[in-house]
Amino acid sequence: MAKRVTLAEVAAHAQVSPKTVSDVIHDRGRMRPETRERIIASMRELGYHANAAARTLRTGMSHTIGLALPNFAQPFNGNFADTLTQYAKTKGYRVIIATYYGLDGGLPALIEETYSIGADGWVFLSDSPIPEQHNYLKQSYPVVLTGDYLAHDAVDTVMFPNLEGARHATAWLLNHGARHVGFIGAPEQLTGRGGDPTAYTDIAAASEGNAPLRFKGYVTAMQESGTPIDPTLVGICRRLDREDGETAAEAIIRSGAPFDALCCANDAVALGAMSALANHHISIPEDVQVIGFDNTPDARFASPKLTTINPHIEQYAQLSIDLLIARIEGSDAAPGTYTTTFDLVQRETTR
Repeated sequence: MAKRVTLAEVAAHAQVSPKTVSDVIHDRGRMRPETRERIIASMRELGYHANAAARTLRTGMSHTIGLALPNFAQPFNGNFADTLTQYAKTKGYRVIIATYYGLDGGLPALIEETYSIGADGWVFLSDSPIPEQHNYLKQSYPVVLTGDYLAHDAVDTVMFPNLEGARHATAWLLNHGARHVGFIGAPEQLTGRGGDPTAYTDIAAASEGNAPLRFKGYVTAMQESGTPIDPTLVGICRRLDREDGETAAEAIIRSGAPFDALCCANDAVALGAMSALANHHISIPEDVQVIGFDNTPDARFASPKLTTINPHIEQYAQLSIDLLIARIEGSDAAPGTYTTTFDLVQRETTR
């Protein structure tokens, strides 16, 4: 094994003091640009790498943030990871990503493993409700919760404007010529309830989860416009992915019920629905307008390009990191819930 190059050796090679090399490594102090460049050149030539483990022992901090994701099957998850990682870097932190899909016990099972990673704090993206009793968010390291479920005041929470965004999308379609607006991505709790009017009453009480809240936004906009909801045009999805979106759209098409617009719970579902429409030679947006949610990169590159609700993932990631770093640095403010802003990005799937 090659011998580790020391800071003192870099200093001797660059003809500066060890403290000056340390200032370059930690981006502090004042020096001439040519001195900084000479030190960086020496570090590269000698193959010097800062000893992160030693720094952690010395300072008690690793400047590492953990990000727990369900998986990378959803386009949003990868987009969120990239955006969060890039912003964390500007704050002097690197990000370690761990997924809990397939773990027996889900996110709580992953939490047991986080202690061996040594991150200063974690951002959890939860895909299921957090129990109010035996709340597993309370850990010995700082935690910020993302993923549209409530933390019950245990930790800071960052959420998307799920209800407001879907409500705006549905109202926009109704205001732009649509008369029969369907929704794809309704929560599983509606399964088998068909036209049962109490089903929508249950949804009206929803306070967490992106599928229930986004469907609640659709129901709210339909009711506010005085437009009756046709249960045949409500597609239920279990995973909110392309396959489920395509299957739900196929069922709506086969029903024969008239529809001229689809509001979808996310972009993946919308892309699946667009595939079903194309298979049946239904023109977008001439015959059916489609709106997604999340503004993932896939929306821009779809054909036709997907109109979608942009919930400002950059703001989502920045809030998560800023809140977590504040906790890492000792903030003891009461935990809060923060919601991003949104806008509609109009592309080719709407008129």
